Amino acid sequence: MIGTRDTTPHWQELLKHPEGGDHFVQLYQDKAFLADAVSEYAGAALREGEAVVIIATPRHSQIFLRALEQRGLYPQPALLRGQLRVLDARDTLSQFMKDGTPDWQAFQEVCGGIIAEMRLQYPRVRAYGEMVDLLWQDRMREEAIELEGFWHRLGKLQTFSLLCAYRIDNLDSGVYDGGLDCVCRAHTHLIPAPDYARFNRAVNEASKQVLDQPLAQMLISLSANHRPPTHMPLGQATLFWLKKNMPRTADKVLLEVRSRLA
Repeated sequence: MIGTRDTTPHWQELLKHPEGGDHFVQLYQDKAFLADAVSEYAGAALREGEAVVIIATPRHSQIFLRALEQRGLYPQPALLRGQLRVLDARDTLSQFMKDGTPDWQAFQEVCGGIIAEMRLQYPRVRAYGEMVDLLWQDRMREEAIELEGFWHRLGKLQTFSLLCAYRIDNLDSGVYDGGLDCVCRAHTHLIPAPDYARFNRAVNEASKQVLDQPLAQMLISLSANHRPPTHMPLGQATLFWLKKNMPRTADKVLLEVRSRLA
């Protein structure tokens, strides 16, 4: 990047070695990217003797199990011994939704109970969930953020790491006005792209294309110094800063970034 160096760890390293309390969110359009991330996260758990629960749509769960097999990790033995659990996201969500909103007590009993049970057998537990994305895609966005808060609250009662995924296009200008910032603030780490270096470079070059180079350098430096508390690649932090402070310029940069990543 111009004038600054991005030291953000790549998502593979983050997902291999999460800390207790880490709450990752992945933005994806490509299911191959989603499968890579979930199988990296779950596969590392299985290799390390940790437990993992996957709460996903049945179709996604099948993709994830195949991805684990491609990594040389055959999930059936882990499923049989309870090290790996796979739950239907829609069915699990229905167990704690009351009158159209998430209910804390029911959520704690359902999801907290699963994690507590696995922690009796295994030293660490990792969870992957896309129930929040089901709510998000159903236009129940306040409820999705409320559910994120429940996960955060549960994380104060039990030790586990969590990976969420949203089918959101982070190069769509409208998502920045439609709640992406709320999603970001609900997590410790944001994973917006498969290749951080390529993504950062595209934002860098797009900024130079839209703006004069000295101005682009100044703006990227400003965004680097005013990064959100959520850990993310510098390119994504730059887009957030531009969208907040120079929305028309941000829209042009987003279009240029998309063309460079196409």
